[in-house]
Amino acid sequence: MIAEQLDKTKDDIIRERLLLTAMQEFMQYGFSRISMDDLAVKMGMSKKTLYKYFPSKEELVKAVLELRKSKVAELMSFIETKVPKHAFGEKIVQVSQKVAAFLSEIHPHVMYDLKKSFPLIFDDFDSFRRAKIVQGFTHALNEGRASGVFRDDIPIELAVHMHLTLISTMMNPEYLANQQYTPLQVFNMILRCTMEGLCTNKGRSIVEASLFTKSVE
Repeated sequence: MIAEQLDKTKDDIIRERLLLTAMQEFMQYGFSRISMDDLAVKMGMSKKTLYKYFPSKEELVKAVLELRKSKVAELMSFIETKVPKHAFGEKIVQVSQKVAAFLSEIHPHVMYDLKKSFPLIFDDFDSFRRAKIVQGFTHALNEGRASGVFRDDIPIELAVHMHLTLISTMMNPEYLANQQYTPLQVFNMILRCTMEGLCTNKGRSIVEASLFTKSVE
């Protein structure tokens, strides 16, 4: 980590700080409300200096969302490398927790604002995000089905879509704000409903044993 920092140039460090600051501001206030002037003031630099690193706001928005894409890629890598191959229940839990956390970081009004202000960038980001998340769920379900843990009479693509829809809808901050349950309680109920429906009789005991025993590190 120290070696990586030493290898970075001053421009690299400034660009990284700009990206992180822009992402924080965009995620909180939306893409249209934060101007390049606002970011220059926030960073304590001139707008001319800001444009040196990002020639336009569109380029900055693209860079911020590329950073978000890397987070999705890390999510998939986590599932593929950190979770034991045959721990099907744990795989679903881990990917679901990470997806829920990822979705909760971006408020719905921010995504709506992105779609309205930068529709092409939104389409690219949304397609990438969904494809990667679907990839992770599909991989885990296919492994489980091959071992007799998950039912084979429910199309996998339909099961994945239903699970993602539940998480996207119910982990929405606006929905959670009006509930008597904590986000963790809602999340666990989503998992139980989904897993109970997907498991075979054989798989139910296998999945239940690992379903809520481990949390994301």
